[in-house]
Amino acid sequence: MYLLFKYKGIMPSVSYRMLKGEKEITSIFMDQELDERKEEMKAGAGRWF
Repeated sequence: MYLLFKYKGIMPSVSYRMLKGEKEITSIFMDQELDERKEEMKAGAGRWF
């Protein structure tokens, strides 16, 4: 995700200036990342607990 911002030449702090389409795309990426993290947490929870 960070690479996407780096490639676009913007930082997440100024991401609100992006076009609506780009915002939708990045929000999809964020949703995917959150889902992946949740899965990792579930997988990790089995190891830790």
